[in-house]
Amino acid sequence: MKNIIIIISIAILALVGFLFINAKDTDSDNNVNKAELTEQVDLTSPARPAEVNGTVQSVEGNIIVIANEVGKEQLTEEERDKRKEEMQDLSQEERQAMRQEELETIETEDTELTIPVGITITKGSGDSTGDAVLAEISELEKGIYLSIWLTESNTPEFVKIKGIGQ
Repeated sequence: MKNIIIIISIAILALVGFLFINAKDTDSDNNVNKAELTEQVDLTSPARPAEVNGTVQSVEGNIIVIANEVGKEQLTEEERDKRKEEMQDLSQEERQAMRQEELETIETEDTELTIPVGITITKGSGDSTGDAVLAEISELEKGIYLSIWLTESNTPEFVKIKGIGQ
């Protein structure tokens, strides 16, 4: 009886070890495939300003409602970089006061958009490089601030997650 229990225990340990090793290999394969996919996809947003900017109000499947900022001055990447440099010269209190003033004067209108399957969605990497990384549609949730570029037929072509509601 003891021999049977020992044999079964060894068999179970061998099976668990085999499954653990295979699971680890699968994870590394997935990471390689994701890295290859990132290299194949252009993570650069279009050169023109985004047509829709605002905070996500609701998400249902791939349909989002966003509080689109209406009448806000659209800046190019160069203008944004220049403004960012100017903002860095201000104290934190001055930046907060300036942002609060912008928020109080900005008008929004709810805009419903259907995010197509396979569209490029990016976000900041979260590390010191600030590089863009691929994001997933499941990361679009209420309260997230987005910029969305549209085609001529008003279909989203590129989505950039800019952070938690601004």
